[in-house]
Amino acid sequence: MSKKISLKQFLMRSGSFGKVYDCIAAIKSKKITVDGKIITNPNHFLNPKKSHVMIQGKTIRRTKNLYYIMNKPAGYLSQKSADEKTIYDLIDKESKSLFAVGRLDKETEGLMLLTNDGKLASLIANPKNKLEKKYYAVIEKPLQMQALEKLKKGVKIKIDDEDYLTKPAKIKRAGEKEIYITITEGRKRQIRKMLEAVGNKVVYLKRVSIGGITLKDLKPGEIRQLAREEVYGLLNVQ
Repeated sequence: MSKKISLKQFLMRSGSFGKVYDCIAAIKSKKITVDGKIITNPNHFLNPKKSHVMIQGKTIRRTKNLYYIMNKPAGYLSQKSADEKTIYDLIDKESKSLFAVGRLDKETEGLMLLTNDGKLASLIANPKNKLEKKYYAVIEKPLQMQALEKLKKGVKIKIDDEDYLTKPAKIKRAGEKEIYITITEGRKRQIRKMLEAVGNKVVYLKRVSIGGITLKDLKPGEIRQLAREEVYGLLNVQ
């Protein structure tokens, strides 16, 4: 049985709209029909495999699932913006149905997964799956053993003004002021906050792998399409 999704999700994944705002406006303006009926509720649920969706008489086809990785450069936002450079400026306009899974902050570089597959995105985001994300960090000062052990066990950071204890992390020294840190969660600015919690600071940060997928020779700003099997291998999902 195909999982139902909202009309808004269906339209955004079809690549028919570049912005959620425009998508919702079209729905509320009575431009969208589902199985011949005008639908004005963006959260109306439908079966993406069976429902017939049209925009002003034009049939909207369900796009195939797409999977890409990008080597995100510093200085680009991970979310869409009309005022600043974003990763979507680096993507072919024909692939505007893609969205980022696991954002990186503006100044962080490295591996990002881009897809239009909501199921995969949910699996990757689910902390129960303990998917490892590995980062390379240059830090302000050498990491003392006591601080290293605290990071491994978990430290308290602020998330939405509330204390949050991070899950255990893997730490490997790469130089006097360089480390590799691997986590299984993805809170906003988590690595930076973890280092600050032990009296240090991130000077440079790059995500180098998600599960078994790495950047390899992908240059900053470049993207590469992945095979379905390659991506689902992240979580051994069939």
